[in-house]
Amino acid sequence: MAKYQIFTDSSSDLTPELRKQHNLEYFYFGLVVDGVEYRADIDWKDYSCEEFYGWLKQGKKVKTTQVSLEEVLNKVRPLFEKGIDVIYLACSCKLTGSLNLFMLAREQLLEEFPERKMIGVETLTSSFALGLLAIDAAKKQQEGLSIEELEKWALERRYFYQFFATVDTLTYLKAAGRIKGTAAFFGNIIGVKPIFISDREGNNLTVEKVKGTKASLNAIFEAAKENMTEDTDAIYVGQGDCMERALLLKHRIEEELKVKCEIIPIGPIVGTTCGPGIIATFCRGKEVTRFEGDGK
Repeated sequence: MAKYQIFTDSSSDLTPELRKQHNLEYFYFGLVVDGVEYRADIDWKDYSCEEFYGWLKQGKKVKTTQVSLEEVLNKVRPLFEKGIDVIYLACSCKLTGSLNLFMLAREQLLEEFPERKMIGVETLTSSFALGLLAIDAAKKQQEGLSIEELEKWALERRYFYQFFATVDTLTYLKAAGRIKGTAAFFGNIIGVKPIFISDREGNNLTVEKVKGTKASLNAIFEAAKENMTEDTDAIYVGQGDCMERALLLKHRIEEELKVKCEIIPIGPIVGTTCGPGIIATFCRGKEVTRFEGDGK
């Protein structure tokens, strides 16, 4: 069986420890801060998590860019030279064109290395829901699945990774324009918070509106509880500059649901879109069935 490497990208919010544990690699998105270019680094080597969220709170102009053609070429070519194939579990195409860039790189590289395999998978999700899918894919690789079998598995399983998120302010979501169903919020309603998910088509979709921080934390807790299954062995809390709330949510999950809970830092891609105060629950669970038309 040919060797292959699993890649994801900066939007996965996978910690360095988890990537090392499961032999996962990632392609960098770009980050531009007041005109200065950075890598969207989920190792927090180029800048710290605190520094990144500080930029947002200071009002710096922060935007993200998709995975570049050069990034893919530079990381895949050395693997092909060693006889290693590549599969990329990509952030939802409704949120980024990175998978398209990967496929352009594929055309170039397979001309050089026609014997190699280079597969891109539209996962229809992002953030640590994508991270969990990548972790489980790595486990399937260890079980002996071929790269083609893993592609088929990922396309079938991508609907079973749930996330529920809320934010402190709508400013960043409005600027990013990547959350469906938010139009009704923009009427200066103080304290109203959206609850949003990744829908079955890969959109970030607003599904509920609640009033206040306490209600929003309760909503994402209850949503995770409702969408757990009997074999859900862990729930993850993602947080961006709101560790105190994340710890409260972790405690409640462990006390009431009796499952392991880990806190994951929300990286610069989701952080730029959602802003400081982004908090989410992630789990393997029931099948995602909502579509854009189901938004509230």
